Amino acid sequence: MIEGHGDDAWKYNIPIRADFSSNVLYGELDAGLLSHLQTVLVHVTHYPEAGAQSLQRAASQAYGVSEEMVLVTNGVTEAIYLIAQAFRQRSAIIYTPAFAEYEDACRVQGMEIGFRDWEELRDGGLGNAGLVFLCNPNNPTGFSTGLDWLRNHPETLFVVDESYIEFAPNAKSVIGLPNVLVLRSLTKSCRIPGLRVGFVVGAPALIGQLRDIKMPWSVNRLAIEAGLYIFSHSRDFIVPVQRLLDETRVWQGALRAATGWKIWDTDTHYFLIDTPAPMKMKLLSDYGLLVRDASNFRSLMPNTIRVACQSPEHNHLLTQALAECSAAGR
Repeated sequence: MIEGHGDDAWKYNIPIRADFSSNVLYGELDAGLLSHLQTVLVHVTHYPEAGAQSLQRAASQAYGVSEEMVLVTNGVTEAIYLIAQAFRQRSAIIYTPAFAEYEDACRVQGMEIGFRDWEELRDGGLGNAGLVFLCNPNNPTGFSTGLDWLRNHPETLFVVDESYIEFAPNAKSVIGLPNVLVLRSLTKSCRIPGLRVGFVVGAPALIGQLRDIKMPWSVNRLAIEAGLYIFSHSRDFIVPVQRLLDETRVWQGALRAATGWKIWDTDTHYFLIDTPAPMKMKLLSDYGLLVRDASNFRSLMPNTIRVACQSPEHNHLLTQALAECSAAGR
């Protein structure tokens, strides 16, 4: 299981002033969703649908595909492990830096794994493998690229994680390509990481293989209700992406001016910072600010951190803290 995940404040008995460690859209839980969940809470005295069929139906309508092309999962992480299990006879390639769960899931199944640089995707680069994991927009870099060329490799099964696609206006979904399993999530854009709502979208035959090995009742009643509410009130959950990206660019400029460190470019609201020394615990203990230690992302430098844009006020707190660290030679 992954160690060093973001949003890990539960590990520390330290008050958190601001959390930059996960890529969830900043802000409060939608008031309508909160009210709905409070109303349906009484229904947890009954089992949920074994396969989250009602949410499967709503998701298929939202994504413009047939119901047979959608599988509802306990977050995208369950989907990743199901895919590795279902296609464990294939070799795998993972484009890095990448979410560590791709590699962990493949290793659990004893798969042969190769690694390629994510930047090669911009040139249509592809290693020979039966199963390819990639994230677009990428986590942790925030880079995005076009992937229409995947259709030119029908012998390869691609797993394209689109968990952050709502945060990158230039990223295009590849839902509908016959050799692609697309991962989608409500976690980040709808601020519900604690409920674990994910989807796999793909050809019916591929989804069928996943459905055959998926355990029943993996998606709980509140998660199903949250997903149904979100899909039926989609206008209330549109990410204010241009405002968010504008705030991100302003903040990146302030960070560069304050520290002189490498602030990575990004196509999204989260990005990497190369720091001269380990920074996570100092920021947490001295300032009450939580960032993502990115050292467990394969191919990154050991002192790289990942941060996600928060409110301008919270962003300023981290800018000040990093400026002090830089001035002190940290």
